[in-house]
Amino acid sequence: MTPLQPPTPPVRPALRASSTAPRLSLAAIGFLLPNFIGFAVFTFFPILFSLWMAFTNWTLKPAVERQFVGLRNFQDLLGLAPIDGPRPAVLTGFLLAATTLGLGLVTALLANVARWRGIRAGGLLLLAGAIGGLALSIRAGSEGPMIGSALAVVCGLAVVAREDGDWRLGWGALPAVLILAGAASLGLLQGSTWQSYEPRDARFWTYLYNTLYLMLGIPLSIAGSLGLAMLLNNSFSFSRHRTRIAGAALCAVCALATVLGAMAAGHPNVALLGGILWAVAAMGIGFNVVAFRTLLYLPTFCAGVALMILWKSLYNPQTGPINVGLRALFQYLGWSIEPPSWLTDIAWAKPALIFMGLWTGIGGTTMLLYLAGLSNVPPDLLDAARVDGAGPWARFRHVTWPQLAPTTFFISVISIIGGLQGGFEQARVMTGGGPAGSTTTLSYYIYLRLFLDVELGYAAAISWVLFALIFVATAINWRFGRSLEVEQ
Repeated sequence: MTPLQPPTPPVRPALRASSTAPRLSLAAIGFLLPNFIGFAVFTFFPILFSLWMAFTNWTLKPAVERQFVGLRNFQDLLGLAPIDGPRPAVLTGFLLAATTLGLGLVTALLANVARWRGIRAGGLLLLAGAIGGLALSIRAGSEGPMIGSALAVVCGLAVVAREDGDWRLGWGALPAVLILAGAASLGLLQGSTWQSYEPRDARFWTYLYNTLYLMLGIPLSIAGSLGLAMLLNNSFSFSRHRTRIAGAALCAVCALATVLGAMAAGHPNVALLGGILWAVAAMGIGFNVVAFRTLLYLPTFCAGVALMILWKSLYNPQTGPINVGLRALFQYLGWSIEPPSWLTDIAWAKPALIFMGLWTGIGGTTMLLYLAGLSNVPPDLLDAARVDGAGPWARFRHVTWPQLAPTTFFISVISIIGGLQGGFEQARVMTGGGPAGSTTTLSYYIYLRLFLDVELGYAAAISWVLFALIFVATAINWRFGRSLEVEQ
């Protein structure tokens, strides 16, 4: 007997793709068209237009006729002009030395990523040469070589401290040889080169140096943000409500006693500072680590211009709280030292801007990114390392830091891009680019050539050179930073 079969569902005719595809395509294009139009009008067209402007002498001066000049803007920006006639041998030697130094930097990145044999020996060689260069630059009082030598010392120490390196001689020592040879050749040829040639636009190179100098605060900001994130990653041990209430009440009593005692002694500033510190402690006890995260992130909400005006008042040489406190400290110690003038002193203007950037950047978005990265570190790995006898530094070095590689890679990329593009607001609001152009960066130089000198073509050329610098820095960071991240 044949079993009953379920009824077969009726076959429906399939919809033809040819009839629905055009409708879907038209609907998608209709939704995306406003975005495409906005991108084309406000982004793509201005970029192409600025590229065309870079090859013209376009200016708003009525006496100059606009014409196509080719690469003349870039030659005036990056080129050298002979002083008493061309000297090809000197120029060739200088360019070869600069090329050797650049090749050494690139091969150093390759050697550390690929773990060439002998990288620790190369790091030791670089460290020895950098220490010698640092001593010579300090004796000569040259700021640029001094900073470069200090960075080389730090890099040499980092390479020597690598546990996966090799002390045997090999290709890993080649980058150190190239770097030292290039730097020594540049130092020897510097005098004869600048006696024979001069930059066609000396201000561009000075402002490029200012831009790179201000970027020295990026590693400090990243390290400070990571340290704060690790401090604020775990909650405090007390969690009972009674303990929190009792602790906050004790802080309130201490704050009242501090304020009354300082006011009675005639120190209103000490009273204000003590009250604020005790209030912060009470908030930390009452709301746990969330209070400190909020307080450290508050500067990020402040408007940039208002914050810079505030710091300009803090840096006032006569009435600023910073110099007032330093004078009191020096007087207490018996030192007859006058505090620096900060923003009006060529030697202290750039460090002052770096200090301000550290204050605003350490507790900002970078700290939040690291907090998010620390929350993704597997606790099992930390517990296993602790059971194996690893101390705090070993757990950070071998467990936490490798897990933070993607976060560090992202932060380094956006920090370098922001550093090369930055400096305009500080120069415009706080220093006006001074003193003597010591705080003028490339972004502010573009503004000066565009709006003050009304040289649109030359300003566009500077913008494209800045774009090339950002592109190269990002490509290098992406290539080598990404490789380190994958290998962790």
